[in-house]
Amino acid sequence: MSLSGQKPPDRLVPSALTTLTTLLALPRGAGGSSDDGGGAEAAVPRASGAEPPGTPLQEIVRDLFAEAIGVPRRTVHADSDFFRLGGHPAAAAHLLARARRVLGAGLDDRVLHEAPTPARFAAAAGERPAAATGPAGAPGGALDGEGSAVLPLRLRGALNAGALQEALGDVGHRHGALRNSRLGSAGTRLRALAAGDHLLELTLPADLVDLWSHTPLAAELALAYRARAAGRPPRWEGPVPEAAPRARAGDLAPTVPPGSRPAPADGRVGRLVLDWDAGLHQRLARLAAAQGATLFMVVHAALAALLTRLGAGPAITVAAPVPARDSAALRRAVGPYGRVLALSVDTSGDPAFTALLRRVRAADLAAYRAGTAALARPGGIALSVLADSGEAYEAAGLTVRAAPPLLPLRAAALGLILTERHTPAGAPAGIAVTAAYQYDAVGETAAAHLTGQLAALLEAALDTPAAALSRLNGGARPPLAPAGTGKHTTPSPARRPAPAAVPVAG
Repeated sequence: MSLSGQKPPDRLVPSALTTLTTLLALPRGAGGSSDDGGGAEAAVPRASGAEPPGTPLQEIVRDLFAEAIGVPRRTVHADSDFFRLGGHPAAAAHLLARARRVLGAGLDDRVLHEAPTPARFAAAAGERPAAATGPAGAPGGALDGEGSAVLPLRLRGALNAGALQEALGDVGHRHGALRNSRLGSAGTRLRALAAGDHLLELTLPADLVDLWSHTPLAAELALAYRARAAGRPPRWEGPVPEAAPRARAGDLAPTVPPGSRPAPADGRVGRLVLDWDAGLHQRLARLAAAQGATLFMVVHAALAALLTRLGAGPAITVAAPVPARDSAALRRAVGPYGRVLALSVDTSGDPAFTALLRRVRAADLAAYRAGTAALARPGGIALSVLADSGEAYEAAGLTVRAAPPLLPLRAAALGLILTERHTPAGAPAGIAVTAAYQYDAVGETAAAHLTGQLAALLEAALDTPAAALSRLNGGARPPLAPAGTGKHTTPSPARRPAPAAVPVAG
């Protein structure tokens, strides 16, 4: 792992947690390398039922579907039918066995026939709609900024500026967050990057959108542009729904990074971007699959173990931004339809890492299912995950694809954002790790130390997952430097070569 100026890839779709079984989801012989977002994959028109999962449990079920059938998870949507995707009796039996273990739910043998989509299956596994979104003023997975969200869209192809202007007006009438999104209005600009290549940047009040707004924004704009280029108004798939009420404050305070100090709400925010290579990504995905967990849960367990070793335990609470879009209409909406969960775990008793991971899985699943799960207050540690999807929407000779978003981070003292990269076939291709920190609370040196120590602990857990926490990555550990002091240095584990062969499901 090394510090770098690398930015996440062009095509990002926020996800609450990834990856359950990325490796096992590939057909035999799957391979290839990740493209740079330059349009190597064909763009697709917007189709009903093509929305990504809208809740954490739907995402887990989506990964289980992909594993059982043997397809990349980006091809499975919230309303994809298991049997129409190619599911057969043997695959269904495998799916039910995995779902019972992973979800810890008593699922009837008929459940897949009665609930054949990730959205319906998640509901059958005990998921309840969120009672509240928010808390307000704490946008999830945020990177930086001063109270405004920037949602950029990459537009490739011959651009009809008039059709684009009309399409922006259409989506503005449909979604309240986009009301002032016409070209030339405050915060909306179009930049030409090259011939046939433009970047459309929409700057919006941060409390009006969330990270899960980016994909529906791209899809809705593409739909409206196609219609306007053909000389007609768009035909929408139903009205924008009412979401759950917004919470004005959280229930639990996330754990504070050891050595940090209070910071003003409008303090400066910085970020470090590091890279975990494909070999480490593959090993993490294997461990998650073997333990019936997700990559998010593995990192959550490692973060809880690290904070405990640094003196913050044994009760560790992490703020986790997740989508709260349980209906098809909400999955198509642009707005603040997420919640920031307070995920708490007890690390006492010096458990083995795998035992701690089981505790984390149980706590996370319970929060994902509950509509009334505790929400996180501002401050402390936050953890979120972004996943590349490859979705590019066709729009009358134009392709519309979400580019990396920028949202303000004033709700967490330190936010860790993991961005998974995948090959076109869906294999792990590395993880970009962004540490977004408040200068006055944590500081650059402390943020660098903590992210480096997290990677070192993960490497140790991968080597000896059954070892007790006190024995992982043994030896003296440097304390976190106080905020704003010292040079920017990051202890890094040795980079491991990628394995020569990866077993995959047939």
